[in-house]
Amino acid sequence: MNARVIFYYLGWFAAPIAAMSLCLIIFTYFSGNSEQIHLYYFALLASSSLFILSHFFKSDKILNKIDLLIFMLLGFIIYPAIITIPYYFSYYQLNFFLAYYESFSGFLGYGFSIFKDPGSLNDSFLLWRSGSQWLGGFYYLFIIITILSSLKINFLPTKYISDQVNSLNFENKFLDNFYNILYSYIIFSLLVLLLLNLTNLNFFEKLNLMMTIVSSGGFYIKEHLLLSSKIDSMIVASCFLLSSLNIFIFHQILKKDKNFSFNEDLKLIIFVFVISFLLLAIFPLRDDFNNIFLLVTTSISTSGIAIGKYTDSYFVNIFLVLTFIGGSIYSTGSGFKFMRMVFFIKKFLIEIVRLLSPSAIMKKTIFNNSEIIKSSDFYIASLIFVFYVIFLLIAILLLSFDNLSFEQVYKLAFLSLNNTLPSNYIKANLSFYDLSYVSHFSILFLVFLSKIHFITILVIIKKVLWK
Repeated sequence: MNARVIFYYLGWFAAPIAAMSLCLIIFTYFSGNSEQIHLYYFALLASSSLFILSHFFKSDKILNKIDLLIFMLLGFIIYPAIITIPYYFSYYQLNFFLAYYESFSGFLGYGFSIFKDPGSLNDSFLLWRSGSQWLGGFYYLFIIITILSSLKINFLPTKYISDQVNSLNFENKFLDNFYNILYSYIIFSLLVLLLLNLTNLNFFEKLNLMMTIVSSGGFYIKEHLLLSSKIDSMIVASCFLLSSLNIFIFHQILKKDKNFSFNEDLKLIIFVFVISFLLLAIFPLRDDFNNIFLLVTTSISTSGIAIGKYTDSYFVNIFLVLTFIGGSIYSTGSGFKFMRMVFFIKKFLIEIVRLLSPSAIMKKTIFNNSEIIKSSDFYIASLIFVFYVIFLLIAILLLSFDNLSFEQVYKLAFLSLNNTLPSNYIKANLSFYDLSYVSHFSILFLVFLSKIHFITILVIIKKVLWK
């Protein structure tokens, strides 16, 4: 393992944490909560130190596949540890496990909180929670684009939606990718904030909700998101739909590039509207289109932010399936991914055509791309699905030892593995303190796996055991 180079690149992502800490220091000072300002000074010191120290470890060495995967794993562990600092030293008297659980749940966009009533927290603390999601969304996008989609690893085959050549050399394009993704992420965040300004929410709610939407997170400043009109509901739902799409859409519109076809995103938008209208037709008395559309978009974006309780099991299970499908390949959602579903459908159609007409020729392409689907891409998708089922069954077994009903057990396991907050999908209220430590660790591990992909750990283990 090339620890020196890994530490150098890890340091770069401490810079956004330092920037958020500085913003919270300014906000806390002017909002009159100066008794808590030292919390963000601690976070600023820790993140700035990591950023500065890491630059002393700069090296010309190239990271191999295992180094890249270890870099990804360490990022999801180290950055929540820095974000933990304000939680741990606050006057809420949290122990390290509770503080780390809150930061980890936020950074990975899950949103299962240790706080029963988020509205009782001070404003700077609420911004820190929402900001942790925003930072995690940025890091996850970087991981998708530069590591999981790279030719070295190829867990997410972006070549089927992009005409861009993905360099084998992570180091050569690191800074370009870092700044381009950050630029696109900020542009998208400002667009969402602009759209939310058309709603009746107050500015503080809009700011927090923007960070939740952009990151597909589950944290919010209140126990439930309450919208006062159908127009507000449609605007928020549209923002969640945007968060499921390719982050580079607006980047390329502004720069007039043609690296992506966006056919996947167009089909995802059509899919969301078709599902919404079908649900309205099947359950005409269940809800109006605005609420159904909001539930569909929060599910497809794998946010699951709390918006209400539904008791119809058939109705709710449809939304569970949508969390499995997840968002676009370049989104902050981390479900099973729309493209992998297309792989399976395409493979199924090819086999059916072969059975019916062995001499027929069928294109092995998707989204009008010139790239032919390789067997390795289908095998990787199949392996991910197999591991998904295995870990789901293990999680159900572990959670079944807790004092939970079968519905709570399978939904909690399924949604955690799709990195989706379970509030909208479980009938009874379920809080952090209703669960045992075994369940807590099981959920954290499932959420972790939903971000890093299961075969990442398998590849590392294989490297260690069979050198």
